[in-house]
Amino acid sequence: MSARPERGRGAVTTLEPGRPPAAPPRALAAWWQRARVGRWVHFLVLPLAAFDPQGIGDGALLAAARGVASAFALLAFGFLLNSVADREMDLDARKNPFIAGGAAIDRRVRAALAALAAASLLLALAAPWPAQVATVVCLLFAWTYSMGPRLKRIPLVGSLANVGNFGPLLFVGMHGAALPPRFGAVAVSFSAVLLQNQLIHEAGDAAEDRRGALRTTWLTLGPAWTAALTAALGLGAAAAAAWVAGPGLASAAALATGAVFGLAFPAALAWRGRQAEVAARLRLAHRGAAVLFGAALYAVWRLGP
Repeated sequence: MSARPERGRGAVTTLEPGRPPAAPPRALAAWWQRARVGRWVHFLVLPLAAFDPQGIGDGALLAAARGVASAFALLAFGFLLNSVADREMDLDARKNPFIAGGAAIDRRVRAALAALAAASLLLALAAPWPAQVATVVCLLFAWTYSMGPRLKRIPLVGSLANVGNFGPLLFVGMHGAALPPRFGAVAVSFSAVLLQNQLIHEAGDAAEDRRGALRTTWLTLGPAWTAALTAALGLGAAAAAAWVAGPGLASAAALATGAVFGLAFPAALAWRGRQAEVAARLRLAHRGAAVLFGAALYAVWRLGP
């Protein structure tokens, strides 16, 4: 028996006798790319905000694992939905694979979205009521942000809506109905840094947003005022971090957070934010700094005395 060609969409592959095609790994990789997992995998630690490392027993570890699984389903749903909604305005196929070759939104995509939403709701059934509410809020914001009424096209509102997209993930790993001490300050600090990253993101995507008729905060306020807003958010994050750190480390936490997020990143945004490539690199640097900041804040908060 000779090798036979098998035609797919836009490509021809050769199947050798007795060897099945490598479709499943390729299909999994394609879905991984469509959901843009690499852009949000660092958010999977957010459900651990409600986890007490010093009290692992009594189902807390299982609740944390359930929270991470919920976060995965919710993030995959939100980013896949956003890829679908933005396929007419995005310019880079590396960012949105649905724009490559006029990719159609077929029933497999709709089925994947339905499955991810259903999985997050099923996981929420085993969670305390605050985590259930957080799951529903996250799904609603994902839809209203990207689809209808498409909050992302409204200045300031679209930026603030990202708190609704990601903030609820802090709650989905809860084991009981009570929150840890100073949880509110942690949520404020996270939200401030998250919104900073969103504003830097808007600077990098200004050309696409303008093409898609989106009036983002960056396009509405301009570089100077957006940088000022970013600085205010950084100072808010510093104040919240000082509260989380407590009296012994408050000054150090405030100075370090304020210097990085209240001064350095806003200054860089004001200086070079108009250059899309620079803004894109600045966003990556901000993401890395935010991850390190979050890890340090968590260590002081949950692992300290």
